Amino acid sequence: MLKRILPICSVLALAVLVAGCPKQIPQPEIDAAEQAMVDIESTKDCAPETYQAAKTMMERARALLKEERYEEAKTALIAAKRLAEKAQKECDEKRKAEEEAARKQPEPEPVAKEVEIEKDAGPDRMVTVYFGFNEATLTDESRTALNNNADYLRNHEGQRVQIEGHCDSRGSTEYNLALGERRAMAVRKYLVKLGVNPTRLEIISYGEERPVDPGQSEDAWSQNRRAEFMELR
Repeated sequence: MLKRILPICSVLALAVLVAGCPKQIPQPEIDAAEQAMVDIESTKDCAPETYQAAKTMMERARALLKEERYEEAKTALIAAKRLAEKAQKECDEKRKAEEEAARKQPEPEPVAKEVEIEKDAGPDRMVTVYFGFNEATLTDESRTALNNNADYLRNHEGQRVQIEGHCDSRGSTEYNLALGERRAMAVRKYLVKLGVNPTRLEIISYGEERPVDPGQSEDAWSQNRRAEFMELR
């Protein structure tokens, strides 16, 4: 009789143990992101856009945690921490540039500079590249835009650029962050193929957090599926 009872008890104990297993809360990511949010309070003036993007991403992570959607929350926490670090870096670079400018004495503009600009053939700015729905593949139109941007970079040697990947609001946070990164990577790869030094090109994905048009229509979505270019100091 004892031999029959023991197996039954073992099965019941295993069932209780499995049913009682808690969901995996991403505590290390929570702690790191929360600390990053505290650290960037001083960046709200010197890097307001990235600061706000980090705050928005953190709010989304907290909402996902309340819903016990821990895998998505973990991705959002990592993204929030990355944005916080980016905000801090932007402020550090801005302060460094201001300090260097303060040390330098103003110099008169050389007369030859105007002539030099006139001789500089090519575009005067970089343009945004757009993507199709759920796509990270370059179209003929986007390649034409990137040819323009490669010409600009050839005429501005030493200029470093951050390629920012963006998405429309459809899809999960995790998916859109990954899609934005693939778009930025596709742009970087094409520019390198055109001869741009890869050390001049950084990438970052903002997912759906920085829409050009917050509307919920195809016109709005098509403007938000993009890669933009930010010149770095």
